[in-house]
Amino acid sequence: MEMKIIDTHAHLDMPEFDSDRNEMIGRAGEAGVANIITVGIDLESCRRAIELAEQYPGILAAVGIHPQETKVLSRKI
Repeated sequence: MEMKIIDTHAHLDMPEFDSDRNEMIGRAGEAGVANIITVGIDLESCRRAIELAEQYPGILAAVGIHPQETKVLSRKI
């Protein structure tokens, strides 16, 4: 049986990855990571997570709102 490695909690949308996001995702694949679930924590990061999932094979998006962001979100709706 072949083992499939899945990173179940990443924040690929964060600015720390802006300079080498493509390379980092490539290195993860080379290391045997088949899927990465990138997690949004507020409205904007959820949108970016979805964009990344649409752009990269093997990237999946989980969207949600951290409790401390609910007041901010209610003002945007």
